[in-house]
Amino acid sequence: MDKKNVVHVKNLKKTYSKKGTGRVEALKNLNLEVKEGEIFGLLGPNGAGKSTFINILGGSVIKTEGSVNVWGFDLDKSPRQVRASV
Repeated sequence: MDKKNVVHVKNLKKTYSKKGTGRVEALKNLNLEVKEGEIFGLLGPNGAGKSTFINILGGSVIKTEGSVNVWGFDLDKSPRQVRASV
């Protein structure tokens, strides 16, 4: 039996503007698929974009590019349903 995607992220990118240095890429082409029943951990060094990713899922940070789906709800089309599912 095929398990449903709980989280599906494709080419997610977040770029911040920074004084003096131009742009900083917090996330660069993140691709992720978490299926129903899987256990998932988000690990990485400081500055890797972990908090940025979680904040995008929670709706407090707007992504620059890419697509995010949670339980089949598209973040761009149904942000309330995505936030309620996180």
